[in-house]
Amino acid sequence: MFFHQLSNSITNYSFNTAVYSDAVWENHFHKNLELIYVIKGSVKCTLNNVFCKLTEGEFGLCLPYDIHSYVPEKDSMYWILVFSGDFVHSFSKEISGKTGEKLRFEVSYPVRTYVKCRLIENENLTKYTLKSCLYCLCEEYLSSVRLVEKDGKKAEIISLIADFVSEKHTENISLRDVANAFSYDYNYMSRCFKNIFNMSFTHFVNMYRLETAIELLENTDGDITDIALGSGFQSVRNFNDYFKKSLNMTPSEYRKASRK
Repeated sequence: MFFHQLSNSITNYSFNTAVYSDAVWENHFHKNLELIYVIKGSVKCTLNNVFCKLTEGEFGLCLPYDIHSYVPEKDSMYWILVFSGDFVHSFSKEISGKTGEKLRFEVSYPVRTYVKCRLIENENLTKYTLKSCLYCLCEEYLSSVRLVEKDGKKAEIISLIADFVSEKHTENISLRDVANAFSYDYNYMSRCFKNIFNMSFTHFVNMYRLETAIELLENTDGDITDIALGSGFQSVRNFNDYFKKSLNMTPSEYRKASRK
């Protein structure tokens, strides 16, 4: 749902897991690595605009700042693990400045069996078990996926825009402000943004604003008007329209549902 997932860009041995059925994740990126395993059915995926379909029993891995998306097909279920690179120091050094040529990677039967038992189906996961499973998977990944150098200029543009919008999204900002802040030609910045993100700058910024608003709806009792304007939306109407279009419910309905 959100483009730059700030909560998944935290290091210091952070990780989180979740199982999804009908959740659709639009193009997004973050600093941490992300592992996907399809439990049932199939999931349509993209990795840096390259499409693939993962089916039951298959794994995929997104490296830091890879742009990826997931669209599950009907009656499908998939498991996600997002983890910081400090769990796999050696692997992180090897992939620094690189990306994989594809999302899917081959996992041998013994490793798949071990990982399903010790990682995916384990309700009492410890960091030691996590590290052992991840290193097994990293070895499998490097055996089946070719690493390629990232486009340095593209990576720089992504980082600059993401950091700027993360800090300034509650203000009235434009892409020209980003270009001026980093002394880039506006027309060049505009072309880069269109080629990389394939969306309007307004939509990109509103995704950050929506994430801020959701956090406030979940964790505070603030007035919805104050939350809308405090998150950077220019009007309550604009906020309500964007919220409902994104989540298929109103802010009030979301707050109520999140507290059940």
